[in-house]
Amino acid sequence: MKKLLSWGGVGLLTSALLDPVIYATLEKPVPWGRDVAMAVAGIACLYLLVKYRKEL
Repeated sequence: MKKLLSWGGVGLLTSALLDPVIYATLEKPVPWGRDVAMAVAGIACLYLLVKYRKEL
C-alpha cells in the first residue's frame, strides 16, 4: 500500500505538471479540469501516505 500511494502521488503530480506543457507544444487546448483532478488526486495520495505513515 505504501508503494502504491507513493507511486500514485508522484505519478499523478508529475502528469499534472507535464500535461499542460505537452498540450502547449502540440498547440491543443489544455484540459484544465483533468489536470486539476490529477493534481488533487496526487496530493491526496501523498497526504494519506504522510497521515498513516506508522500504520503502513
